[in-house]
Amino acid sequence: MRPGWDVVWLSDIPWGSLWQRPQQLATRFPPDSRILFVEPWTIGHAPALRPTQVTERISRVSFPFLPLHARSIRLRRLAYRLGGSALAARCLFAAQRAWAATLRGFGRPGARRLALVQNFLARPSLRTFRPERVVYDMIDAPLHFAPVPPRLVPQWERLLREADRVSVTSRPLAQLARSGGAPNPRPIGNGVDVVRFQVAAPADSLPGDAGAPILGYVGSLHSWFDVPLIATLARSLPGARVVLVGPAHPSTRAELERVSSSTPNLFWLGLKPYSEIPSIVRAFRVGLIPFRRTPLTEAVNPVKLYEYAAAGVPCVTTRFTDEVGTWGGAARVADSEEAFVACVRSFLESPPDPTPLVAFARLHDWDEIAREFVAFCLEDAA
Repeated sequence: MRPGWDVVWLSDIPWGSLWQRPQQLATRFPPDSRILFVEPWTIGHAPALRPTQVTERISRVSFPFLPLHARSIRLRRLAYRLGGSALAARCLFAAQRAWAATLRGFGRPGARRLALVQNFLARPSLRTFRPERVVYDMIDAPLHFAPVPPRLVPQWERLLREADRVSVTSRPLAQLARSGGAPNPRPIGNGVDVVRFQVAAPADSLPGDAGAPILGYVGSLHSWFDVPLIATLARSLPGARVVLVGPAHPSTRAELERVSSSTPNLFWLGLKPYSEIPSIVRAFRVGLIPFRRTPLTEAVNPVKLYEYAAAGVPCVTTRFTDEVGTWGGAARVADSEEAFVACVRSFLESPPDPTPLVAFARLHDWDEIAREFVAFCLEDAA
């Protein structure tokens, strides 16, 4: 009998970064599979130059993907120039294929091999891993997350056409995938570990007046995060604490630090371990999604929506995507700054019954998402 699948998981985030879709799905793959989690070699994260075990059946290794998403603007500009140069791109792709060739022996004799791609920049070295099946899991709109050299756009389009399966996290992404050449992309959204958020005790060590209710946000803070809106919220509700948790892009960090210095009830805590997030969210009275509407956010399926709901925390969001119409009562949508503040104030004055929120979250538990995702990746693969 052949062993289970060996999976080359070509991720767009490091294993030790925010605990999101890549890690949630990888840890729920069938127990007879073995996974090599190929992460981008990122400044600020200790690299794994050779496969390093992180769980019983998952090893991580760092890989020299072109750092178009780097936090350093100088590094991003350099990556853009390299990606736009035919000679530099050929040299980089050759180096990647050589590096990948040293990793392709990670698997077991006789095992089938799946390449699960979440980073389209893996496409030039993909075949070096000798996969029998390729699945492209398109999490975001890759051409809108950061500037992509026009010379590299065909790599994304070829991956969409060549992959055996393409999954996406939202209906707008499905439309984008079709426009890029994917014939039949499957929407499989994000989720939440409901039990983890249900059993966690609310954190009691968050900054500010311990008696003040917390209006909270968990996730990355980037150009799409509306700092002026959050500043207005904090100043309009001085009796509440506004607590932001997550890594910030340098430009957003500078803006946050400037606003926080003049807004005593606004606190940015930076990145926190995933193990602490459920307790932090359980301490929120209202969860916030203050996103600007951009080509990137229009296609986003935010994990934080499900995390807030699983903790029984009502959510107020901007209309950053048309998908908000599918969230039912899990979020209240505000179309202006004044409406955003009013919605938050309403939840503070009259907290809703958390039961429907938790029921919504259970429909999107990661266990259920993973079952659908694994079946999609491996169906018809006897």
